[in-house]
Amino acid sequence: MSNRLEQAILDKEFIKRLIPQKDPFVMVDRLLYFDTDTLTSGLEITTDNILTDGDNFSEAGLLEHMAQSTALYRGYQGYQNEGANTTPKIGFIGAIKHATIYMLPKIGTTLITTAKIIAEVMHVTLIDIVVKDTNGTIIASSQMKTVVTNA
Repeated sequence: MSNRLEQAILDKEFIKRLIPQKDPFVMVDRLLYFDTDTLTSGLEITTDNILTDGDNFSEAGLLEHMAQSTALYRGYQGYQNEGANTTPKIGFIGAIKHATIYMLPKIGTTLITTAKIIAEVMHVTLIDIVVKDTNGTIIASSQMKTVVTNA
């Protein structure tokens, strides 16, 4: 497929309207690519992020970033279908498989995360996720099953 974005979305306030999470628990801050089954999101890790541990982004932060990338996919899909008045769908992680954390990124690192939909059945989505830094180094990967509860 091809990118459905005219340009990357870097407006953090707009991104926050697309996901159900609220500050200080927002773990995505940009939408770089979107098509029918793939999204690329990003996050600049800052010192005020509550999921940092010392100088590093934590394992929990990486997993939450992956899950919120999935929420961003749903949120932008809803925005495309319903317009600006769309309400983000609430969901949860049903399962995490094959989660591998290769390294903990330092504060100041920008994560670039690609989430690819593998299968969707009713309100359950199976998604492969790979997190890299801006140099292309793989930081983490997983397969998540997410469930939307207010679809």
